[in-house]
Amino acid sequence: MGGPRPWRRLELLSAALCATASLTVPLLPHHPLSSGAAVVGPVLLLAVVALRRRMPWTAAGAGLMAAGDVVFRVLWWVHGAPVVPSLADVGFVLGYLALLRAAQLAAGPGRSGASLDALIVVVGPSAVVAAAVHAPLAAVASTGSAWQTAQALVAPVFDLALLVLVVRASVAGALTRPRAALLQAAVVLLLVGNAGYLVLAEHAYDVVGPWLGAPFGLAFALAALAVVLGPAAPPVPRTGAGGSRLVLALLPASVCLPAGALVAQGLAGGDVDWQVLGTGALLAAALSTVRLLGALRTAAAQARELERLVLVDDLTGLPNRRACSADLQQALAAGDDRVALALLDLDRFKAVNDSLGHAGGDALLRAAARAWAAALPPAAGLFRWGGEEFVVLLRGTDALEAEGVLHDVRLATPAPHTVSAGLTARRPGEGPEALLARADALLYRAKDAGRDRVCTDAGGSAGAVGPTGSAGAGTREAAGAPAPTAS
Repeated sequence: MGGPRPWRRLELLSAALCATASLTVPLLPHHPLSSGAAVVGPVLLLAVVALRRRMPWTAAGAGLMAAGDVVFRVLWWVHGAPVVPSLADVGFVLGYLALLRAAQLAAGPGRSGASLDALIVVVGPSAVVAAAVHAPLAAVASTGSAWQTAQALVAPVFDLALLVLVVRASVAGALTRPRAALLQAAVVLLLVGNAGYLVLAEHAYDVVGPWLGAPFGLAFALAALAVVLGPAAPPVPRTGAGGSRLVLALLPASVCLPAGALVAQGLAGGDVDWQVLGTGALLAAALSTVRLLGALRTAAAQARELERLVLVDDLTGLPNRRACSADLQQALAAGDDRVALALLDLDRFKAVNDSLGHAGGDALLRAAARAWAAALPPAAGLFRWGGEEFVVLLRGTDALEAEGVLHDVRLATPAPHTVSAGLTARRPGEGPEALLARADALLYRAKDAGRDRVCTDAGGSAGAVGPTGSAGAGTREAAGAPAPTAS
């Protein structure tokens, strides 16, 4: 534990020094090499701290960026002016590609809406940036070569792509909040630096020229700080549908940004770049609509799943007691007196739990549920009432048909286990509580009569269908013969 801490303190101090240098070097007499040192230093620091933490794509991207900036500064020093395009652009492009790959890997699979959320967050600022650089890019395209136009365009495009991936990683929960804030600020600074160069270089270079490198140095210093502050193991990406409160605030802000910029341009009385800002506003609105539809579908699916969880027994997958009560109430409310109900109870289930453990008892409940469901007609309802008790609900079935169905259910019980049941048919005007109470009383009669049987009061007199299908046990119970104590 004591070994890495001095290195960590040194890295934090180096990041702070690089950030300070990025803001103070522009105050010194401007020179390509001195201003370049304020940019290359933070980039090299990012490469070193990433390499120490086994982040090869980040280290490679920073190293290529540093190499490209060194070449750019040397050519500037030799020729007395920035050389665009040049060999340095190869290092910049490859560096950006490596950093994009690093950001993609950091985001992980995430949730399905994370990418769309990131696009919506970025599309608004993108439209504003596009409107700001539209005129300078048009000027470069009209006076410069195709390479110069591509070089001027590629950096802001890469910045926006990098911003999308960093925001996506933040939304997906792949980054801690401090790291997410630092990396987002770093990419925004890169975007400000590249877009600011296009906008200001032709108009006020003598004034702002020394400061054009400051955003880049500060951006890479913040990125290095984010790497240093990162946890030993990355957080597990969220796969849920929810987003952070910050994202929920940024989504409408991003959608409104192009329209706000359009209004601001109109109020300022200058040229209104309605093509770019209008397109950005429409794109943001379209993406937001897609996101809203996705959120509504997710909410509907969650509601269905919640309803399923409320009405379904987790262990057996059968409808639960709440679902049984609702179905029984609906069946009785329909006014059909041909309704039969049976209450089933696995015999000696406590002994199964005691001998095989709760896992063995759970396995028996699942096996019995599957076997009984297969033995029942398609229109019948099978519910888990609670514990080892189940309910069979038969609509449009008379007493005799119900006895035959319950006989098949009893025989389908997984051997060597048995089941006892109380079966009753609805009496005219009878409510669910009375019907369940009679079925429960009949179940106890079946238990007292020796188990492994169906006890019924069909036809107004008690009877039982036992292991051999006879009614002898029920007749004995109805006549008042002694019965064993149920357990």
